Amino acid sequence: MESEKIKAFLDFVNESQSCYNLSLESMKNEEKRLQDFLHAIEFETNVKERSKICTKLHLSRKARRGYKDQVEIYEPIVRFFQDSQNKRTLDKLKQLLGEIRRVEKYHRDRTYIPRVKEN
Repeated sequence: MESEKIKAFLDFVNESQSCYNLSLESMKNEEKRLQDFLHAIEFETNVKERSKICTKLHLSRKARRGYKDQVEIYEPIVRFFQDSQNKRTLDKLKQLLGEIRRVEKYHRDRTYIPRVKEN
C-alpha cells in the first residue's frame, strides 16, 4: 500500500531525530567523563591503577568518537527538517498519510449491494 511508503519515510525522519539526540547526549556524557578520568589520572599515585584509568580513558574516547560520527551523519537530516519550509512539508506529508489511509480503508471495507435482483 502507498501509505506504508509514506509511513516508512516519516519513521525514518523520526528515527533520525531520535538517533541524533541520543548520540549527542551520549557524546556530551563522554566529554564529561573525560574530565573525571583526567582528574583520576592526575591524583592517582599507583602506576598500575593509573594505567587502568588510562585504558578506561582510551575506551571512553573511542566511544565518544563513535557517537560524534553518528551526530555528524544525522545532523544534516535534522537541520533539513528543522527549516520552517521543510517542516511545513513534513507536516503536509503527515496529513497526506492520514488522507491516504482513509481512502485505503474505504477501498478495503467497501461492499457492493446489487440494486436489481435477478431471478
